[in-house]
Amino acid sequence: MTPSASPSLPADPAAHSSASSHSVSRRRQFVVLGALFAAWSVAYTDRVVIGTAIIPISHELGLSDAAKGYVLGAFYATYALMQLGGGWLADRLGARRVLVGCLALWSLFTALTGAAWSLASLLAFRLLFGVGEGSFAPASSSAIVETFPLRVRARVQALMCSTVFLGGAVGAAAVGWTISRFGWRQTFVLLGLLGACVAVVLLVVPGRRAATQDQAALAEAATPEPHVRWRELARTPLVWRVALTWFGACLLALGLQAWLPTWIMRTRGIDIVHIGLISAVPLLASFIGTNFAGHFIDRSPLTRLRWLLAGGALASAGFAALMPFVASLPALIACWTLCMLAFDLVYASVFAIPLKCFPASTAGRTTGLINFAGQLAGAISPVVVGRLVGGAPGSGWLGAFAFLTGGALLAFVIALGCDFRARGGARSTA
Repeated sequence: MTPSASPSLPADPAAHSSASSHSVSRRRQFVVLGALFAAWSVAYTDRVVIGTAIIPISHELGLSDAAKGYVLGAFYATYALMQLGGGWLADRLGARRVLVGCLALWSLFTALTGAAWSLASLLAFRLLFGVGEGSFAPASSSAIVETFPLRVRARVQALMCSTVFLGGAVGAAAVGWTISRFGWRQTFVLLGLLGACVAVVLLVVPGRRAATQDQAALAEAATPEPHVRWRELARTPLVWRVALTWFGACLLALGLQAWLPTWIMRTRGIDIVHIGLISAVPLLASFIGTNFAGHFIDRSPLTRLRWLLAGGALASAGFAALMPFVASLPALIACWTLCMLAFDLVYASVFAIPLKCFPASTAGRTTGLINFAGQLAGAISPVVVGRLVGGAPGSGWLGAFAFLTGGALLAFVIALGCDFRARGGARSTA
């Protein structure tokens, strides 16, 4: 059963969601777009830095590969859980309060990461970092629904999603230099201060009262939107099929994000500064690729989403499987880049679905449910890879890549079962 088959989820979300967003001025839309873009960029810079910083951290604190896996996965454990509560908070309280609160909290715990003195303290700060950031993605989806019309939401969401790669590229390129220049502790403190500054910028996002006043102007023209309960949303098969697809894709993507810098250093003998520069190449390509994917989704029938999900998952699995076997560094970078570009198709599609296929009042909760599965994969994948690598230092990397590739293949199989035909093949620009 797809969302349109449920009496609580209307087949045409445009009938319920377009009126209020059309009443928001274009100037306000650009201001909100810029504020969200800055916040997402800082969020992902904070998040991916640990993949490179774990190298000097493990040396100073004496961490084994298994312990590093727990550190790399700790953030995603609490981040995944907070997706559920964050979606509810965003739909109930409005986006601005949740966004500012999230950024303030995660900036605090990012800075405190630089004060870690043991494995236990490091794990505690990473878990609290996940609590702080966990409600941000659902709240961002709510802000987009409150501000932008349906016909452009996929490209706006894709722009926000693409900041994972822009922030990651900037962070990867800069973190090697900042760690070598100032040390890993000072690097986390600087990132925390940057996040606190961006939290102030997020105050420009319209509050719930402003959004309500905008909606009142067009209330007579808008069709009343029914209240959708958590239980009804959770029972919708399309939500769980997309969530499981995202789980498999994130097993691959977040596992690579966590462990590729360590793998490259060990197998290629490259120093930490150049690892950061190498990492920026596929991330910058993905920044561009995700935005192209968002524009394509806005201009395509919704029925095409299934093939974007399945094709992206299968292609990313193929390129990831080649990575341990390529001989030259340029070939490795090419495989890594193509793997991430294929993942972009899954990424942009997954985050467009809650905004284009479900009622506006459920945007935060739907995003939270789906992203919960992906971030749960982020908690599992680094730990499994750490166990595989630590248990068999030589062949363990081959086992790790097999595990990561298997996640993307799982996503491919499940994506084939996602059915958008009940929406009549209507173009998503309607």
